[in-house]
Amino acid sequence: MNATAFPMAFDGQLTTNTLLHPIPPTSIELYNVFNPFLIRWANLSAQYVPMRMEDMAALPLEQSIFFSQPMNGLLVVRSRKDFEKLLAEASPRQKSKNSTHPSGLFLEMSVLFWHFMVMKTWKADTRTLSPAVLKSSVPLDWPDRKPDSACTVFIKDFPIEIRLWAAVSEEEMKSWKKPKK
Repeated sequence: MNATAFPMAFDGQLTTNTLLHPIPPTSIELYNVFNPFLIRWANLSAQYVPMRMEDMAALPLEQSIFFSQPMNGLLVVRSRKDFEKLLAEASPRQKSKNSTHPSGLFLEMSVLFWHFMVMKTWKADTRTLSPAVLKSSVPLDWPDRKPDSACTVFIKDFPIEIRLWAAVSEEEMKSWKKPKK
């Protein structure tokens, strides 16, 4: 089946097959989900950058989320370590320190973005899906293939990389599931 048979949920052409045969969003569709999320969550706007993903940037602030519904997938969000400081300064929620996730704003942003992406892309309510598994990761944990979807954005001077692998097999997840030493 081709991708046009199962359009993205946020294209306004939701079909009954959206969750039966979910497809990953394209690079620009990832951006079109991430940017409105970021504006709403942190009052920041991202600029889309058409960039080849083969070039591996040194982005040590990395969060990955493995999910099994609506498909087996791995979402990775990466940036520079000092990006979290920008999030803290920009977030209107920071006036109340109790609203911050104890593990940091980057983790909170990544998880909330995953929820938003699943809702907008596949029209699924994450509260009804199997729980996702979170992990601070590194590129060695990723599946040994190109992501099915990826985009790079800039928020001010901070690069943000978003990578999404769909239909991830158990074999591909072996590196990710190994405990950190």
